[in-house]
Amino acid sequence: MKYKKNNYIYIVVCFCVLTIATTIFMFSNKNYNKAVHKIIDFDNKNVESIYLRVTDVYDQKNQKKLSEFFSQKNSLELMKEFSHIVNEEFNFLEFDTQPLLLKDNFSYKDEFREDYGSISFGVNDHIGISLQSVQIGKNAYDFFSLQNQVASGKGFENNGFIFNNKIIPAILGHEYSELINIGETIKFNYLSKDISAKVIGFLKKDTSIGINNKIHFLDRYIVIPSLELHFEPENEADEKFQKILYSLKNWGYIKISDGEDYYAYKYKVDEISNKLGLKYVLNEGFVGPYINNISNTMHSSKGVFLIVSIFLFLILSVIFTYIYVWNFNRNKKVYAIHLICGCSFLRLKLRIYFEIFIQFILSLGLSSFINRILLGQDSIYLSEGALLEQAISQTVVLSTIIMLGICIALNIYFNKSNIYASIQKED
Repeated sequence: MKYKKNNYIYIVVCFCVLTIATTIFMFSNKNYNKAVHKIIDFDNKNVESIYLRVTDVYDQKNQKKLSEFFSQKNSLELMKEFSHIVNEEFNFLEFDTQPLLLKDNFSYKDEFREDYGSISFGVNDHIGISLQSVQIGKNAYDFFSLQNQVASGKGFENNGFIFNNKIIPAILGHEYSELINIGETIKFNYLSKDISAKVIGFLKKDTSIGINNKIHFLDRYIVIPSLELHFEPENEADEKFQKILYSLKNWGYIKISDGEDYYAYKYKVDEISNKLGLKYVLNEGFVGPYINNISNTMHSSKGVFLIVSIFLFLILSVIFTYIYVWNFNRNKKVYAIHLICGCSFLRLKLRIYFEIFIQFILSLGLSSFINRILLGQDSIYLSEGALLEQAISQTVVLSTIIMLGICIALNIYFNKSNIYASIQKED
């Protein structure tokens, strides 16, 4: 019993030594391969401005479903708080293109429809007609200077962005000017809620908004505010509307300029999202081609940490080998008896090598698990996951080389050992 207990202890010690080595190397490798800065560079790319987009990762692989998040008691409160904070921290541009389902008799043009020009044109007419629309927040309205693009009537006032369960203002594209007059209202269904929009003005011809690689020409669009709700839901249907609305409002844009660091924005959004327990990320998406990665060097703190982790891996591997040599010498008598009873020396060695192989496999699995936990909030970024996968691959390669080196060293030692002499000495 004592022999078995001691045998288990040395295996546990060896496993812990391996796990420490692989975990630290994997962590340092991932950190080293992660760019220290991601600088926006427009040089020779004929670009003046680009926008980072805040998105959520609900419904993505290994993430909570959006419906599950909505079922949380405080989900609406958290989304409203996130919206409030990002609008305070950044010039957060809310811009969305949700269509409006027409609930009124209105002489529209086919060109105004959401399905115009698609193969599904007219297929869902039994459900209703959806007209093209954009929803724009106060910051975006000012940023894109839409007030200066109003040809007749007036633009949005500050209180027009605050929804009071009554009529909302609407500015229509130039082509609507022949079909409806200022002051008239149109009834729509917007995000499951019936609303009435009052026409307050018309835009100039060819008014457009450009975000990244897409230009939205507004001549055939209905422009309404990205609504702010300062009241609690009145019923279950109203709660559903508010949750959908804020989940869309929070998918806004942040302008980033030439020479700025993407990470400066990312870390701030991560901090806000993590503080509220939400799953929002700053998606670099379209800006990827304009990012100049500034990598770590071996002289940097992360480079030094990587070198230290490699040396630590080698030192712990030597300790691992020494433990196996010590255990082999401690059990020589037992091995000699097995050999006398007919067990081959090769089989005995293969059993030891297989034991080492299993320990390496398990330590790699545990190290991967630990490093995934250490990712924390970064685990929701695909780029961070890719860095970890790269680090895991490189750790597997290094571990394989070291494992083979240990087995070769042990094999040389085993072959030079006189196992039978242990019985003679015992006698």
